[in-house]
Amino acid sequence: MENNTSSVHTFEAEAMNTVFAFRLRHSDREQAQRIAGNGFRLLESLEDELSRFRADSEVTRINQMKAGDSMLLADATYRCLMLAMEATNMTAGLFDVTIGSKTWSQGSVQANGTPLCGKLALSPDRPFLECLEAGRQIDLGGIGKGFALDEIGKHFQELGVESALLSAGASTHLVVGQQAWEMELRGDEDQIKLQLKGQALSSSGIGIQGAHIIDPDTGDSPSYAFKRLWVVCDSAAIADAYSTACMLMREEEIPSFAKACEGEVTLYTEGYFDKVMRKA
Repeated sequence: MENNTSSVHTFEAEAMNTVFAFRLRHSDREQAQRIAGNGFRLLESLEDELSRFRADSEVTRINQMKAGDSMLLADATYRCLMLAMEATNMTAGLFDVTIGSKTWSQGSVQANGTPLCGKLALSPDRPFLECLEAGRQIDLGGIGKGFALDEIGKHFQELGVESALLSAGASTHLVVGQQAWEMELRGDEDQIKLQLKGQALSSSGIGIQGAHIIDPDTGDSPSYAFKRLWVVCDSAAIADAYSTACMLMREEEIPSFAKACEGEVTLYTEGYFDKVMRKA
């Protein structure tokens, strides 16, 4: 579907169980449409690699590995997994893409009552993955949409796009270029407007996806400190992952986490718009 307002041209397509929207500031509608088409083709190829719902995707093949199996990964899959590992390290394990079967079942044990196990080894130097022990299941749902936005954003810049707003559903967004796009963070009783330039924004919350955010240690949904939380940084993938992990943190942990993050990271929580937590 396409909607045009002034020089902003909007194009939408369904992928990764949500609707992706590309809003391009461009003087030529037809050229903007061609650029968007390139973006959607790239999105489709990424979904073919990263989706656990595709029978022939790389993630599906990873999840079918047995002990002793190994495989070379496509570049995009490898880079997404490396980013996921970075997010796991930064969040002390609160973000973990290797507990897929826990997430799907909302429990910490398998059907036979035994704890989930398994071990995968990802090479830090080349796109190579080895299954040391079967049982781990990859689910990139908490980072894959943001990763796709980052990849498409870089592709658009290579095509000469100077200003665009890319969105994966209502929760994850990426601004391409240094022209400002206004984003509104809306809580139940308060709201704030941001001007983003070359930045990503991702949100998580009880009303957005709370039932799907579980504690990796217990497999259960905890008592959340916030109803909604937003993360702004320079990577949509990292913002995607951090917004999920921060929902599992206690309120007093958020400021120190923001300061420890690499790069410029800003966190907003509902009810605390006047107490923005950001990297010092």
